[in-house]
Amino acid sequence: MTADFLRCERKGLTMARIQGKTSVLGSEFRQIMALRPEIAKPWNALDEAIRFNGIVDAGLKEEVRRMVAQHSGCAFCASLGAPKGSYDDPRWAAAVAFGKAVATNPTDVPDADWQALKEHFSDEEIVELSAWITFMFASEMVGAVMKLQPASPEMKTMYNNWIRNGIEKATRVAS
Repeated sequence: MTADFLRCERKGLTMARIQGKTSVLGSEFRQIMALRPEIAKPWNALDEAIRFNGIVDAGLKEEVRRMVAQHSGCAFCASLGAPKGSYDDPRWAAAVAFGKAVATNPTDVPDADWQALKEHFSDEEIVELSAWITFMFASEMVGAVMKLQPASPEMKTMYNNWIRNGIEKATRVAS
């Protein structure tokens, strides 16, 4: 057993099912994925391409991710932030409701959720949102399978800084 595992066991904590490459900076998810660099590299590139680029606001995509995370079974993903819950902007409300619908029952998204999405988003935006939601759900399923633990305060800060910097960069590029 590793020293980390023994430390966690004594504290009554669990660890992920697989220990990733601790030499890799970032989350435990990224460290685990780094065990297969030929998968990790395009996976991370796709994450950033969808997350910070496109025609749908990156902040909106993060809010949708937060909703999806509450239903994915990944404790780490859910711990990175809960969705606000109510939205003054009908686009945000429709996108978050769609994300929840896909995460809770991907093969039977209610017509009402689909219709609300169609009222506020173009087909191109719906494709982007759908790709984002399903990609995030796939990522979070990996986290659930690996039993990733909730993020530490330091990891939450690092994640929030990464999100903020990515959104700021995307906003500058779009201007």
